[in-house]
Amino acid sequence: MDTVEAVVSSKGQVTLPVAMRNKLGIQPGSHIHFELRGKELVIKPEVPMSSYYGMLKGYDLGDIEPEKEPDREFE
Repeated sequence: MDTVEAVVSSKGQVTLPVAMRNKLGIQPGSHIHFELRGKELVIKPEVPMSSYYGMLKGYDLGDIEPEKEPDREFE
């Protein structure tokens, strides 16, 4: 497990170590989530939707198109 010590500034800010930012793909403007688990603080990067693009390529998804509702007539 990678561990690094950091100091909290008077404004409550902490600098994420560059090695950890690189490993997690955190760049300026990235969104991160904070989660409390008991007395632990977990920091997780938000995965952009663009990283999901093409992940199902090559899988046979069958007919996943939902059935269309018949047209209604309005008077």
